[in-house]
Amino acid sequence: MGIDLGTSSVKTIIIDIDGNVKAMAQEEYSIEIPYEGYAEQRPEIWWKATVNTIKEALAKSGIKSSEIKGIGLSGQMHGMVLIDKNLKVIRPAIIWCDQRSKSEVDAIYKKIGRDKLGRLTLNPVATGFQISSLLWVKYNEYQNYNNTYKVLLPKDYIRLRLTNEIGTDITDASSTLAFDTSNRKWSEYIIKALELDIDKYPGCYNPFDLAGVVTREASQETGLACGTPVVFGGGDQPMQAVGNGVIYPGIVSSTIGTGGQVFTVIDKPLYDDELRTHTFCNAIPGTWNIMGASLCSGLSLRWLRDNILNGLDYHIIDEMASNILPGSEGLIFLPYLTGERTPHMDPYAKGIFFGLSLKHTNAHMIRAVLEGVTFSLRDSLEIFKQMGIKMDRLVASGGGARSSLWLQIQADVFGVEVYRSKATEHACMGAAIMAGVGTGVYASVQEACEHIVKYHQEPVLPNSKNMEIYNYYYGIYKEIYPRNKDLFKRIGEYCC
Repeated sequence: MGIDLGTSSVKTIIIDIDGNVKAMAQEEYSIEIPYEGYAEQRPEIWWKATVNTIKEALAKSGIKSSEIKGIGLSGQMHGMVLIDKNLKVIRPAIIWCDQRSKSEVDAIYKKIGRDKLGRLTLNPVATGFQISSLLWVKYNEYQNYNNTYKVLLPKDYIRLRLTNEIGTDITDASSTLAFDTSNRKWSEYIIKALELDIDKYPGCYNPFDLAGVVTREASQETGLACGTPVVFGGGDQPMQAVGNGVIYPGIVSSTIGTGGQVFTVIDKPLYDDELRTHTFCNAIPGTWNIMGASLCSGLSLRWLRDNILNGLDYHIIDEMASNILPGSEGLIFLPYLTGERTPHMDPYAKGIFFGLSLKHTNAHMIRAVLEGVTFSLRDSLEIFKQMGIKMDRLVASGGGARSSLWLQIQADVFGVEVYRSKATEHACMGAAIMAGVGTGVYASVQEACEHIVKYHQEPVLPNSKNMEIYNYYYGIYKEIYPRNKDLFKRIGEYCC
């Protein structure tokens, strides 16, 4: 069984030894925004949704709960769940897209130094990262900080409810910015320099290591068999990569979900002097992942659908956009609705429809969003090239991979063949693979992927004419942010 605790929903799948999905269940929830720039979710809502999907998946599969060999977890990265000594949640979770900790980011760089911190973590600090959020709580809600027994990542809370055991894994821990990524351990230097308490951090393990077993209480709630093994699992991006078969250098994944990520495997830690990329520990020992991230990819399309398109079905939205020519007749979209990470690392960045005129319709806006999101991911691929990272194959995943139009746009904007795995819920699949490895069904992650992950034989091919069009508009796209950077900050400091 694989459980993926996402930003907008939780999904649970049950697979057999060959990777065939026997059942899948999903339940949505929302992000709470109590103030401008805040983003929170309630862990109890996560748990209730998880319980419901486990029950539904078991019912759909027709499988006895005792036949489940093991359970793995995947989850949204960077977020913060605070629990007290009674293992109760202290406050709502602050999640990855939260922007409140701008001053804490500045304080972190001031105390440690940008280069020193970058070389230890192999990451830039950003709002929404756990260490920034934890500092915000210490500075603004000291009683909550003082009452904190352990700081967890989102999926670790679900595992706690399943097993009553506390812990995290190296892939997720390396996304907190309190982690020595090269040496795969918590950084005492960083934690002490920021006057945080290292004993608030949980033990850290491999994603396929056994964390515990389903407790009697969790069994009664979920229908799972008491004593079912549960492995630690990992962050959603590393798990998605595993579920996509992105386990060797040269294979790159392009994921368009709530956010967007370009992701690959490297066999040694790489440091970007400009701190535009993220490097995390990989699920496979002795390897790492490097990632470029865009905060508001699928979320940009959802915003357009909910606020301008009156909640139209995504199939209709896709059809509308397909009737518009590549380049959206000169309409360009910057998908910075919640600030941006790669390559700008700017919480003040804002969204823009550039070039809007009377000839443009809702359909033009839809296509411009699809293209603008893809341009933002191309920014990451360009950085990978600069760093000497090879790309032999690109694999698309996430909601964007379900749209044939968006797949074609990716092929045309990136200028490469785009492959898709036959599985759809890749993060769930990666989590289930971890359970398979941890319980001895497979000898290694590599063996599991070679046995389970299968691709559609025919890739989506780039269109040379469309590539030329997109290269032109991408050049303009790259100029829009630097020309408006100061204005973004002026707006942000005045009204937000």
